[in-house]
Amino acid sequence: MKRACKVTLNFATNKKKRVIYALLQAYRAGVNFYIQSLWNNPGKLDKETLARCQNTRLSERYKSNALKQALEVVISTRKASKATRKPCSLPVYRGPAVLDGKFVSVEKGRKSYDLVLRLSTLKKGSRITIPTRKTKVVNKWLSKPGAKFVQGACISENWISVWVECLDAPVKTEGSILGLDIGLNKLITDSFGRFFGKKFKPIRDKIVRRKPGSKGRRRAYRERFNYINRILNLLPWTETKALGIEDLKHLKYGKKRSRGKSFRRAMAPWAYRQVLNRIRAKAQENRVRLVPVPPANTSRCCPSCKTVSKSNRTGEHFHCVACDYRQDADIVGALNVLDRTIRLMGSVESPMHVT
Repeated sequence: MKRACKVTLNFATNKKKRVIYALLQAYRAGVNFYIQSLWNNPGKLDKETLARCQNTRLSERYKSNALKQALEVVISTRKASKATRKPCSLPVYRGPAVLDGKFVSVEKGRKSYDLVLRLSTLKKGSRITIPTRKTKVVNKWLSKPGAKFVQGACISENWISVWVECLDAPVKTEGSILGLDIGLNKLITDSFGRFFGKKFKPIRDKIVRRKPGSKGRRRAYRERFNYINRILNLLPWTETKALGIEDLKHLKYGKKRSRGKSFRRAMAPWAYRQVLNRIRAKAQENRVRLVPVPPANTSRCCPSCKTVSKSNRTGEHFHCVACDYRQDADIVGALNVLDRTIRLMGSVESPMHVT
């Protein structure tokens, strides 16, 4: 298990920050050159493709790493375009430099600077020493059994992300099995009938109201990111041994009758991929088994009599047309996710946590 942890660059001198900035400028230019070259003329991680870039301050090692990162960007962009069935334009890379141990070494520091990074610069054979401090997150992961730093780092102008690797612990064998429904208005509903993130809708709507590309929109995105992380920390991780979630894919795409303009407008700020990724990370951290289940009809199937009907659900209300069962639609979704989770696990537990 490997975790990325951010540390500050504030302890570096201005001279060292200028060196890092120059390196990032040259590195991003190299990545974007290879992206543009690979976009119309396919290549791979070999000498022939590497030789396409000549006029650069990057060393051969840095060029090779830039080509590797460019290949990843091009491949992921093509895959996303294929999955969403939408044409893609030439990507432009503005992100951090992802460097391995050939470029960055992570070492124990001295006195107040308990962490030191040594970074290869644009000047051949030259390295700068960047002092920093461990954060609570870094110390948390280093306290895990068998934890150690992975040589390498992710470098940006304002921060560095280091990686801590620790042993994968076995999943729990004791605790409850929980089903989750990820919603548009209430962020998370579990199969015990508990709601987490009831204030998600105002945050989602705030993003829609802000002008694309504006500072207000970026602030709204940060608010959403922090809110999602805060809410997912509230889930009963210590009491749970297995967690069922819907295997959701490509919900924001496609033009069906049920996916009109208003639907797509509401879906746009719903970061369900961030929610799923965070759930996966928290499950791994807490040794909880994660069970993806098919999402079809989870909010239309009656947990009591198993009748599936589109008429069962009206907005956030569920009323079974066959047996008169009534419940919140999100709770019904969570119960059906739990039922499918238990079936996949082969458990004999009852899925009806809520009646």
